[in-house]
Amino acid sequence: MKNSFRIAEISFGRSVSDGAFEFDFEGSHFEVQRFGTNYNADNVQALIRQFRNDVDAFALSSLPPVIRMKNQSYVHRNYLDILGTPSPVPLCDGSGLKEISNLNSLIRLVESGAIKPQDGVFFPMALHSIELEEYIRKSSGGKVFFGDAYAMFGLEQLVRPFPGLMTMSQVAMNIAGIKDLSELTKAGESRLLQMGESELGSKTDQFQYVFGDLPALLLLRSSPQFLRGKDLVIWSHHDLYEQILRKAEPRSIVNLMPEEYKKISPRMNYSILDAVLRLKHKKTAPLSMEEWESMFALRSDVLPVVRRYASTSRPSTQAQLTHGVRKVTRFLKKENPPDFAFIIHALSHRDFEQIPGVKQAMRFLPQNMNDGFDRLISKAPPIVYGHVNHVISESTGREVNGILYGLFATPKVLRETPPEVTYAKIEKICYDAASRGAKIIGLGAYTKIIGDSGVTINRNSPIPVTTGNSLSASATLWGLYEAIAKMGLLKKDPGTGRFDGMAMVVGATGSIGSVSAKLLSLAFKKICLVAPRMNRLEELAQEIRRMSPDCEVILTTEANHFAEIADALVTATSALDQKIIDVMKLKPGCVVCDCSRPLDFTAEDAKKRPDVLIIESGEVVLPGPYEMDCDLGLPGKTVYACLAETALLSLEGRHEAFTIGRDIDWIKVKEIYKLALKHGVRLSSIEGHMGTIKDREIDLIRELALSKR
Repeated sequence: MKNSFRIAEISFGRSVSDGAFEFDFEGSHFEVQRFGTNYNADNVQALIRQFRNDVDAFALSSLPPVIRMKNQSYVHRNYLDILGTPSPVPLCDGSGLKEISNLNSLIRLVESGAIKPQDGVFFPMALHSIELEEYIRKSSGGKVFFGDAYAMFGLEQLVRPFPGLMTMSQVAMNIAGIKDLSELTKAGESRLLQMGESELGSKTDQFQYVFGDLPALLLLRSSPQFLRGKDLVIWSHHDLYEQILRKAEPRSIVNLMPEEYKKISPRMNYSILDAVLRLKHKKTAPLSMEEWESMFALRSDVLPVVRRYASTSRPSTQAQLTHGVRKVTRFLKKENPPDFAFIIHALSHRDFEQIPGVKQAMRFLPQNMNDGFDRLISKAPPIVYGHVNHVISESTGREVNGILYGLFATPKVLRETPPEVTYAKIEKICYDAASRGAKIIGLGAYTKIIGDSGVTINRNSPIPVTTGNSLSASATLWGLYEAIAKMGLLKKDPGTGRFDGMAMVVGATGSIGSVSAKLLSLAFKKICLVAPRMNRLEELAQEIRRMSPDCEVILTTEANHFAEIADALVTATSALDQKIIDVMKLKPGCVVCDCSRPLDFTAEDAKKRPDVLIIESGEVVLPGPYEMDCDLGLPGKTVYACLAETALLSLEGRHEAFTIGRDIDWIKVKEIYKLALKHGVRLSSIEGHMGTIKDREIDLIRELALSKR
């Protein structure tokens, strides 16, 4: 078992406290190197690319926060750019963990009388901690003052909550959202704000508590009257920063971070803690709010309060009225409300022909105007594209129905569109689905790739979100297994049930690669693992040898050395910048499963090797006599595996963010596969570069392969 981990803490903030430190936690040793980037997103991304093969996790601190107001969220482009950077190791920003932990601590402190909000609370940047501000204002009756007008624009005002404040804040966030944060942060150093501090300092008798994370409070350090004699409430731990704050002579410093985590290191913050806990508990994928709640073992009376304020995406009055109207309409029309929802989009220009009325217009469109048409139609709002009804479990008999939403955008247009624009559309879909009765929503195709792969969308959605990638990974390897069986070139050992051959995994230490390696070790006598770092390969090999002692494990950093003898090949190299395997070196009859995005093997590669079977994914059929009133571009009743995961979770009654983020949890892949078998999901088709691969095509590939052996 691995007992030593390396973490790179990349701070979006200042580089004043860069350096290395280490600590021990629950029998494991952790080494942390901190890098400040002075609010430059390009520098953050460059550091991720530089160290992604040298560390076990990234702790991303001081990122611009995701701010939620009413039924709308504001996600800064810098945040999405950073969290969207490809990495084979977890990117941890601590956001969900921070909300739950801080609220849990604050509730206890208010209940015990250690913090008395009625004495007045000042938030220098309330928009950065809305969940705490809302709890103090709504649950404890505290007097709240905001300093955001000063922090963002230099206005010398302490603001109290008032009608219209939310609208003004939304305007401010729209302004901030279109600016580079490296420019906005210069305001904190301006002469205007320093003058404003002395003016605001005369109003400090109105509050006793100052709530803010260390970077926010340090903005006030040049005007000690803000902090002198006050009780400072912070939620990260840094000995150097706290020494600076103590020079302002506060009455006390209260840290909301739990003591058992704060004492781990004098420089602990929630992004580092996120990385530590995920590495220690072998959670490569981001944890949902429910998983963090379980880890913290919240009291039963505290849990509802934490959920109420940690999830500020509560339905507005308008949303509640809309839900009521739709409920009455469904009753009158005798319609069943959807149990789940799913989002799709056009995969190519030709998919727009499926939309009534659009096909006729496209008939007169010159081909050189296709791209312009695609960009223009992408401006249209999302639509209800169709429904999936009467999905019935084979084991329980439970029936669920689904609603499908469509975005008028191709992958090319989505790549060109600022991610926050697409996020806003998806968020509106989530609220609409919730108002119709859906209890979970899935992300299809490119909607689960943009930004941080569903993490932020789930955080802002009124219902849980899943990308479906756990079942997608399972179905793809399911398809690989079926393809190998249909090729008929490998014999099975009757004693072990394993294929008598070798499977190779390129990108084995990444999220998808490690899951693939573990599954293939159960099906093959020999596996070859390929990745840039030998030490990480050895760690994975130890784990595989424990779970599959009868499987021989070969390690290499050069894929082409063993390509000629591999009977099966899985590539999962999305974090790599170059093609690392030559299609001409593959063994005749090799079955290739290309999990890389973008794909490692092109259609041209497939044409060069007609004796090699290259597949992209496995798609499935749902259980029951289900009906679908729209075209997904798949044969018959076949659906995408990611859609099937959403339906399966609904059948199981597990309305949770089962799969979010770029990383995939090996345990969840196994779990969703078992649920698929339990409820009756079946593998339907194997997809390749040119669409569904027919049995006749497999027969031709086998004949060519045999002729070359």
